Amino acid sequence: MHVGIIGAGISGLYTGLLLRREGHTVTIFEAADRVGGRIYTHRFTSQAKSDDIYFEAGAMRIPRSSLHSKVFDFIRYLNTHGSAENRIELIPYVLDHDNNRSFFRGEKGLLQDPRWAAKAGLPATYRNKTAQQLLGSVVIPWLTLLRQNFDDGFEKLLQFDEYSFRTYLRSVVGWPHEVIEFVELFCSQTNQYDLSFTEIIMQNLDFDTKDWATVRDGMSRMTQCAASLVGFKSIRLNSRVDRIAYLNDGRVELSAQGLHGLHGLHQTHTEAFDAVVIATPPAAIHSIVDRPIWSFMKEQAIRGAHYEPLYKIGLHFRTRFWERTDKSPCFGGQSTTDLRFRWIVYPSNDMGSNGSGVLLLYSWMSDAAKWSGLPQAERIKICLHDLSKYYADDAEIDVYEQYIEAFDIMWTAESCGGDAMFLPGQFSRFFEVAKKREGQIFFVGEHLSNHHTWSQDPKTPRHAKAIKLK
Repeated sequence: MHVGIIGAGISGLYTGLLLRREGHTVTIFEAADRVGGRIYTHRFTSQAKSDDIYFEAGAMRIPRSSLHSKVFDFIRYLNTHGSAENRIELIPYVLDHDNNRSFFRGEKGLLQDPRWAAKAGLPATYRNKTAQQLLGSVVIPWLTLLRQNFDDGFEKLLQFDEYSFRTYLRSVVGWPHEVIEFVELFCSQTNQYDLSFTEIIMQNLDFDTKDWATVRDGMSRMTQCAASLVGFKSIRLNSRVDRIAYLNDGRVELSAQGLHGLHGLHQTHTEAFDAVVIATPPAAIHSIVDRPIWSFMKEQAIRGAHYEPLYKIGLHFRTRFWERTDKSPCFGGQSTTDLRFRWIVYPSNDMGSNGSGVLLLYSWMSDAAKWSGLPQAERIKICLHDLSKYYADDAEIDVYEQYIEAFDIMWTAESCGGDAMFLPGQFSRFFEVAKKREGQIFFVGEHLSNHHTWSQDPKTPRHAKAIKLK
């Protein structure tokens, strides 16, 4: 069989590899000029021959958890079948470091500092507790249920799926509004607790892992290696699919617009396939000009599945000053703040090296959306200003003097969007119908997993078998 795949992100490439292994021929259409989708390693200008300076503008870490074992199986497969030059080496990713700090209302302190509750003016009952302890008192019983039996635990979660996490904390747990805001500020980002109860519990399950990994030399090595195994001749970059049609003989026809050939001429490519796999987020499906209209709830899932805004900026500095300061040097991990960029992520690669380095500033939900109306120069200016406030207690650090260049990405402005983060009730009403095949058209992607945002998609292998058996 010849299978057309729309999207060369991790789901599309993984599907392509599985189908090739089953003996099928694949052609992958990718609208962008690169593979990888939301796995995107950006490289900065090297300041020395020994420098290889990069930051993860997209996915940046992998939990070493049985829930994500498929990712490690995938990496082993790539290393077994790929070339030596494409070999993927995993290194430890430091999620938390003892010297990571919080910055709250102009003051810097411990990441989990009980005095923050008093500084926020919380009722006496909630003082002398950290935001993390308060959150844990609510989520840990649910995490225990999921670990004991995931399927049964997930069914119990869905009993509260119509609740936002905020509503659950207010109506079921009985927290005052200010306690909810306080915990959200320190443990999440602005308005994320308006997502579904199910979503937030699943996020906490994924992060409740001690050991993490990342890829030496960048996460994009995974998708580059996968693309080389699929075969670059089978991947059509700069090819935006704008038409999907069922044919009378049971096949599916795709038409794609793009720049192709030696001179980059604009061309339309039309081809019929025995089956098609759509490996893009709903927003990209919604933008296809001419496609079949499926069931009402399928269309609602495509139209309504919620994706959160994500904003990442990598600031390239002359030195890794965050590791050299006498005041709480940070070797990996992340600091949380109430500043406009919200989170500082310290790189886990090349820790302790003498060259230049990159700090990653990260925000999502409402904190990310606020950046979208600003030009890049203004975004960089604000980030440097707020970062200088964070380091104001260290006279030896001048972030302006250290600054070299920046690269940022507003994922909501990209065709693949941010990441799936369901609103109340969306797991219950969209999850199953969104996964349902439509004739010889199949759907894969992180939004179809109950582990949103991660490169982990349990639907894909079953599609490979389904296509094989037809």
